[in-house]
Amino acid sequence: MKNTFGKFLKEKRLEKNLTQKDLAERLFVSASAVSKWEKDVAHPDITLLPKLSEILGVTEHELITASVDKQARLEKTQARKWRVVSFSWSLFFYIAYAIALIPCFICNLAIDKTLSWFWIVVAALSLAFTFTNLPKLIRKNRLLWVPLSMLAALYLLLAVCAIYSKGDWFVIAVLSILLGFTIIFTPTYIAHYKVFAKVRKYNDFITVGVAFILLNILLITCNFYSVSNGYVEKHWYLKIGLPVTVSIYAILNVFLSVRFLKINRFLKTSAVLFLINLLYCIVPLAVQTKNVHLQEDLEDLKFYKADFSKWNAELFIDRNIHCIVFLTIAALGVIFLIVGLIRWHYKKKRV
Repeated sequence: MKNTFGKFLKEKRLEKNLTQKDLAERLFVSASAVSKWEKDVAHPDITLLPKLSEILGVTEHELITASVDKQARLEKTQARKWRVVSFSWSLFFYIAYAIALIPCFICNLAIDKTLSWFWIVVAALSLAFTFTNLPKLIRKNRLLWVPLSMLAALYLLLAVCAIYSKGDWFVIAVLSILLGFTIIFTPTYIAHYKVFAKVRKYNDFITVGVAFILLNILLITCNFYSVSNGYVEKHWYLKIGLPVTVSIYAILNVFLSVRFLKINRFLKTSAVLFLINLLYCIVPLAVQTKNVHLQEDLEDLKFYKADFSKWNAELFIDRNIHCIVFLTIAALGVIFLIVGLIRWHYKKKRV
């Protein structure tokens, strides 16, 4: 039998060990009014529901429906437990950081009579803090501020280490990390934030372009660093670094451009496979180098000189394997091409 408001009210009142008079006094109504409620003769004014639900330890929804919302109570209990666990987690790390900092501070002062390597510990713990506690403290734009905070903390750690070790590698380290950060997060930010809505369809091109610029800045820096420190005698960026990065940039843009072709996905896949095989052919033919070992490796890639009757020499094994790879990609390209043309034909007929 379905519970009524009066029965539910009486049940919860008795659970709280309250008499009708006690409940009436708390609500500033008469005991007879409470009696009428429990007999379902009358119902309390809607303005009394918040106070009544507070006294009986139920929600207003449960009071109105005259039933206990077990699912809501379970979710509330779980949420309360999660808050306790979350607070305990944060408190644990705060205590752990304090335990790590205080002995390091004392030891550094006692041994070196100054604070030196202690700042490395501070910077390292700051980086750890961005992983453990900071995500809970940031409420809005967490996807933006948490990674940027991690990046800043990592840069701080590298700067302190560079100062302590008197190293001149800081700029290269900064650019290397920035390049990786850009490759990972640029497409995510463009896809997520509305400010990039107009250029979102060019997400891949923008990411590759920014990465290309940063990579070249990094290579230029490495070039001057290696020459100034005497690791190499001549500048190599213009002869090797720039041509290679421009080639890779052009190739990636060609591959990315395929998705804008107004053809079905099978024909697009076929185009990509044929482009891969085209590069497979061109690279060994086009690249010439004075490096003997590299030139030998390029010779091995010339699969068109394969001889499947000869598997006893390392040279022929490499060429044969590369030839098999080339033929497999070509076969897949042909299969996707045929399927794509068939689908295009039937779609055209339906139109």
